[in-house]
Amino acid sequence: MTDETNISVSSEFQRELEAFLRSQNMSQSDKMPEEIQEEKPQAFWEALFKEMNFPGMDLMAVGYFDLSNEDLIEQRLFFRKSMRDFLKLLGYNYANDLRDAGVSEEGLFHVKKGNLPENFTVHLKYPLEYGGRIDFNNMVFMQTHPYHDLIHAYIDQQLVGPSGSIRPRQLYVPVPIGKVYIPTSNYTGSGGKNKQDRSTVAGFTQAALKDLMIKSMPGR
Repeated sequence: MTDETNISVSSEFQRELEAFLRSQNMSQSDKMPEEIQEEKPQAFWEALFKEMNFPGMDLMAVGYFDLSNEDLIEQRLFFRKSMRDFLKLLGYNYANDLRDAGVSEEGLFHVKKGNLPENFTVHLKYPLEYGGRIDFNNMVFMQTHPYHDLIHAYIDQQLVGPSGSIRPRQLYVPVPIGKVYIPTSNYTGSGGKNKQDRSTVAGFTQAALKDLMIKSMPGR
């Protein structure tokens, strides 16, 4: 990833975080009248989910989890650091899945170094504000456009208030299967073609971290 790309990602992350923190400093009653705060029924979001078409994803309902501003900032920073290790894990253990997801050989080289190739991102399946955790089981590597954009387009329609600044008590979230999202309806989230899924442990063991460090050394 180039320095210019790093600056762009950091700026986007900073804008999103600032917007959320501003929303937390305003009460819902200050933002909109009570009658507009009513949430649409589950059947509406299920129908929209089918209409928008999310191949290989499940629709999950999650409840709002109140995080302090300090906790949110800490979790976001931890996510940024964890993402590099997650990418390296994928680069060395899920190469076939990455290729199936559209990653080129050059892109695979960047993933092994802990960097995102162009038009790919690491997405949290369950948002932090709805009980999501920063661990590898809650992370998925996927194309930014159209699939990551599609998820957020669906979620954004559930946000209410001025500029979508109020989060609903219950959120319906399209959840991709596996650690690498391959947009097919029958994908089972394997650790590569015909390989057993490696998602049983969240994060690295000490042995895996040592092995990863060796592989990441210059010249490897």
